[in-house]
Amino acid sequence: MRVCIVGIGKIGLPLALQVASKGHQAIGADINPVLVADVMAGREPFPGEAELEQRLKTALDQELFEATTDVRAAVAGADAVLIAVPLIVDEEKNPEFKALDAATTAISEGLTKGTLVSYETTLPVGTTRNRFTPALATGSKLVPGEDFFVCFSPERVFSGQVFADLRRFPKIVGGIDETSTEKGCAFYEAILDFDERPDLPQGNGVWNVGTSETSELVKLAETTYRDVNIALANEFGRYTDRIGVNIKTVIDAANSQPYSHIHSPGVAVGATAFRCIRICISLLIRRQRCLG
Repeated sequence: MRVCIVGIGKIGLPLALQVASKGHQAIGADINPVLVADVMAGREPFPGEAELEQRLKTALDQELFEATTDVRAAVAGADAVLIAVPLIVDEEKNPEFKALDAATTAISEGLTKGTLVSYETTLPVGTTRNRFTPALATGSKLVPGEDFFVCFSPERVFSGQVFADLRRFPKIVGGIDETSTEKGCAFYEAILDFDERPDLPQGNGVWNVGTSETSELVKLAETTYRDVNIALANEFGRYTDRIGVNIKTVIDAANSQPYSHIHSPGVAVGATAFRCIRICISLLIRRQRCLG
């Protein structure tokens, strides 16, 4: 296959090299000319990503990877297009779609019949179907679900261990229609390898979750759970600091039974999660005082 990866940052570049490692032709497209020049020269742009340097050199030596700033040309003739362009929020905490909209417009201008388009960036529910699919159709003059196919398959990896995580976690896929979903599943089965995971209810591999909305919500649900859990751990940590108790001892003891899965305290959890958890902790303390 010929696969275009739009956005070759910390997620997109490893994904492109994973595609190349399976013998497919990977074309990375990015608006950053310095980044493109670095990877084409075999220079690792993100030190600390396991396996990246060697995989990059191998893919270049085998002529299975190239990079360009011309998104439209990279998309033209591709069997599949993967989008790993970041989505940020503005000062009002609303999604800022500028970069993704621009990428989608450029993709639509090079889109040809038969191509699968897969968004991997975390998105609000309904965005794949209601925002990006119409934009692709308008720019390409093609019919979604007939001339081209669209799915959402969220990245579920962490920087520094992307290749390991691609093997470790199931690949979630949901499309705008049944055919898009099926084509998305078949594509990811062709580019990924998976570790054995007997702990999972249906085993490791590509998971067909039905629709793009389901797939979008899976990503939001798992990240929200993590953020809220860390926020809870942080509030417990603040409280144990006040009363002179070791938070690690508390968490390890609480997690010794199967119904508790408290994470470790950490950073980068939003203020909204903190406020919600603080309210819960406040109510808990009040309840204890009433009982006491």
